[in-house]
Amino acid sequence: MPNARLPGLPNPQSYDTATPNVVVDRITGLMWQRNIPNKFLTFQEALRKCDGMSLGGFNDWRLPSRIELVSLIDTTHIQPSIDGAAFPNTPIDWFWTSSRAADDPNAAWYVYFYFGYPKTDQIGSQFSVRCVREARPMASPPARYEVHAKEILDVATGLHWQRAVGPKALPFAAAAAYCGHLSLSGRPHWRVPTMGELLTLIDEHAASPMIDRSAFPGTPAEPFWSSSTFANGKELAWYVRFDHGSGLYGRVIEPFRVRCVR
Repeated sequence: MPNARLPGLPNPQSYDTATPNVVVDRITGLMWQRNIPNKFLTFQEALRKCDGMSLGGFNDWRLPSRIELVSLIDTTHIQPSIDGAAFPNTPIDWFWTSSRAADDPNAAWYVYFYFGYPKTDQIGSQFSVRCVREARPMASPPARYEVHAKEILDVATGLHWQRAVGPKALPFAAAAAYCGHLSLSGRPHWRVPTMGELLTLIDEHAASPMIDRSAFPGTPAEPFWSSSTFANGKELAWYVRFDHGSGLYGRVIEPFRVRCVR
């Protein structure tokens, strides 16, 4: 896990662009390369590119991890799915991360900013690159999760998660109603997580289901609804597949599992 705070909401995205050519994420403490060249690189080339980069007076740039790059996704926009004011002229391309695939030594994670979702591909493929560094290092917590009988506190994001999943797959609206009526340990105010929040639960090093199974036992390797609709539309919404960790969108009438958050 990187030292920087993971991208958990309800902290909204907030960027500082005062320094030329870089963007500071006020929430995660990460500094991002703002403008990127129109050049495609293999995974190994991308690692070397960031490691050797000097920008903004800093030489400690690196290729971002999957969860770091996911923090830039803005599902209210497409083509590209990113804050266009903070990151102008972002190509609608695939962008490499430094995270290797758990089930294939020759594959690594990327984020596709056309629609905004992570997936894996072969490291010989050629994708775009946006480098990162830690502008405001934060100490890593001693343990990622505080486990309680019915809920889990993610120390890295500050989010409280329902430990057990909902009893059955539900359409989008029914999933929202289920979380809205949920009360665990006497605590109400549960909701369906955003896609960014749900993606923080993906364990890149785990086999299907890709989640910490000691913290979240019995999690099925199935799609889980997020509350994020497709670019503010009404017919499609985003979900996360816990069999291989990617985020996709589907029709709101489809039944998927749900894990609530507060």
